Amino acid sequence: QTKCINTPITTITYTTTGSTGATFSGLPTGVTGNWLANTVTISGTPSVSVGSPYTYTVNLTGGCGTITTTGTITVTPNNTIVLSSVVGTNAQTKCINTSITDITYTTTGATGATFSGLPNGVNGSWLANTVTISGTPTVFVGSPYNYTVTLTGGCGSITKTGKIIVNQNNTIILSSAAGTDNQ
Repeated sequence: QTKCINTPITTITYTTTGSTGATFSGLPTGVTGNWLANTVTISGTPSVSVGSPYTYTVNLTGGCGTITTTGTITVTPNNTIVLSSVVGTNAQTKCINTSITDITYTTTGATGATFSGLPNGVNGSWLANTVTISGTPTVFVGSPYNYTVTLTGGCGSITKTGKIIVNQNNTIILSSAAGTDNQ
């Protein structure tokens, strides 16, 4: 079986004859084995992924002969996402119609990403374990833009947030009587 960390395995059962018990080795932390009334049961929730895949062994005790069986439980760690662009790029301030500094994150385990909260003109993409947010904000209404990157595929519900502040261009308008600017 292959399971995400902290996700229960599908219970594994073996029927035995002649034995009076069983010992277990190689199970991931959080998964246990039990023998009762000629039935071996392996169940639980793996809480670690380091060392995966776990090849476990069931040794029957009592009765005649040395009888063992093995199996494998693969525990997949949760996805990860880490800022890989310059520190601070995930919280930047730009003028409208000025390109943002690309924001990049390195991911593991995911097969894609979704994006929300980005200003118009700014887009996100995921390719080969890299999230890239780039573009030129074309609006300032609604700023600051608090964005969220959510990894898809793999294990865990993993998100990362950041902020893009878009400022409007400076303006200057004559507010005194017409012609006062040309005396």
